[in-house]
Amino acid sequence: MAQDSQHPQLYRNPVSYLGGLTASGSLLMMALMLLTNELFGLEHPYIGILIYMILPGGFGFGAVLFLYGMRRESLRRRKIGSDAPPPFPRVDLNDDGQRKTFGRVLLVGFLAAALLAFVSYNAFIFTESVTFCGKLCHSVMSPEHTTYLNSPHARVACVHCHVGSGASFYVKSKLSGARQVIGVLTGRYPTPIPTPVENLRPARETCEECHWPQKFYGAQLHQLPHFRYDEQNTAEQVSILVKTGGGGGLGSGNSGIHYKMLLGNSIEYVTTDRRHQEIPWVKVARPDGTVSEYTSLDYKGGNEKLAGLPHHKVECLTCHNRPTHHIPPADVAVDKAMEDRSIPRDLPWIKKVAVDALLAEYPDTDSARKGIRQAVEGYYAKSYPDGAARRAERIAQAVATTTAIWERSVFPKMKVNWTTYPMNIGHRNWAACFRCHDGRHVDAKGKAITRDCTACHTLPRRSPLLPLGAALEEGAANWHPIELKGRHAQINCNKCHAAGKRPSTDCAGCHKFDAAAPMMGGSCGQCHLKEQEAKPVAPCAKCHPKRGGLHAKGGHHDAACTDCHKPHGWVVKERAQCLACHTDRKEHNKDGTCPDCHEFK
Repeated sequence: MAQDSQHPQLYRNPVSYLGGLTASGSLLMMALMLLTNELFGLEHPYIGILIYMILPGGFGFGAVLFLYGMRRESLRRRKIGSDAPPPFPRVDLNDDGQRKTFGRVLLVGFLAAALLAFVSYNAFIFTESVTFCGKLCHSVMSPEHTTYLNSPHARVACVHCHVGSGASFYVKSKLSGARQVIGVLTGRYPTPIPTPVENLRPARETCEECHWPQKFYGAQLHQLPHFRYDEQNTAEQVSILVKTGGGGGLGSGNSGIHYKMLLGNSIEYVTTDRRHQEIPWVKVARPDGTVSEYTSLDYKGGNEKLAGLPHHKVECLTCHNRPTHHIPPADVAVDKAMEDRSIPRDLPWIKKVAVDALLAEYPDTDSARKGIRQAVEGYYAKSYPDGAARRAERIAQAVATTTAIWERSVFPKMKVNWTTYPMNIGHRNWAACFRCHDGRHVDAKGKAITRDCTACHTLPRRSPLLPLGAALEEGAANWHPIELKGRHAQINCNKCHAAGKRPSTDCAGCHKFDAAAPMMGGSCGQCHLKEQEAKPVAPCAKCHPKRGGLHAKGGHHDAACTDCHKPHGWVVKERAQCLACHTDRKEHNKDGTCPDCHEFK
């Protein structure tokens, strides 16, 4: 570039030197890192950030700084009135030296442009990668990334569902991502991350790229392993035939789990909570033009408030809300581990021991590892001291598998565990289907949305573990280990099988009775004459014909036993029970209790 040889070149100044060093150093580092990454296959997220984001930025900053230094030097020379050359260099390709310099600059510029194009493209690819989405933010995305790796979609990139194709949603996602990055850098983000994700691309542009609604028909056999909470860990299997239905052809009748996805149907709903678990109103529009609106009998907000709530259209994610980030309940995870024998089945009571160890509270991962080991090993050392040494290897295997289940299910820093995110498929551990199919959503004529189990699946059948796809044996045992009667037959499954707790094996576990209270040592049938029903009850005098204390003195003739004796507790311990009738004795022996002086028998 032509400049008078008597004067220094314009780039000969500290600012341009610094810019040149920054640009050339970044360019060299990019080339070296690309070569290293290609040779050794490094996959750490910071490698990608360095190669495709930081170093290109360093090169661009250095180039700008280099040019700024030249311009600054030109202005400085003019200001002092020196014999400076023109502020812009003159190019004379007839000059042999300049022609060679021009050629070198052109070649280097072309190579730099090619490298930057390659790096920019790979920067785009990297920001679309699972590594970028899952590992960059460490613990913030740890629950989502961990559950993703253990999901059926583990080979589907995050962006295929969260972004989809096309530039518009890519730009939207990156703008949203910039806000999230700022939140992570400043530590200002919610724990746990709230769901559902707002403003997701419609499912028909993401889910239905792979799952074709027109082909939703037929039925699917589900064989669910189950081990009982007994010493033998009795192996069983619960089998149901799920009526897939839906679509537009075969199986598109008025039944099946995909009735709501029938191509001619349109179903809308409103919700009163962010997580879409409370649904007070549903509208169904059918192909024949008929429309039904169902309102929950439990909704107390009034029609005006209901009309002001936003409407949501039922789509895939209304029910399949955690297709890739599901955390199976502890008992389900243990059942699967015992099915594939990663938790040995022959360890007595291991189902109960493992589930209880998982559901204990631990402040961090190290505490969980230690606590689970102590719970499992300690149980067998105490309960089976003679066989603990002989079973040491299988106990260690059970500890390792149970710990692994906890580590992929519980994330203390993000306050995530089995109870955090509702799962709307099925209804065993969450309300899910019962959000609408609870028998409480009725139309103007009082007709409720169906609660018939067989509309979606056959009644479950319980049997021994069978080979995959095997038909159930004749006379298979009842599907529920305890026959459900009365009100128990109407209770939603998730009331007992709620995620994050072990189902109770006795009445006191659900009804919160004090197991140490008098009479709790007997069976419920001693008082409750109808199995699984609170009433009728046997007369107290049937078992207590002779009574002493205040009863023997002839008082309280007109009082029922339960006026003084609280059911299941029975022993009168508090003043309030007596003062409910004896209001005039409030100041009597104020600091004492009635049984201190009065004999209650």
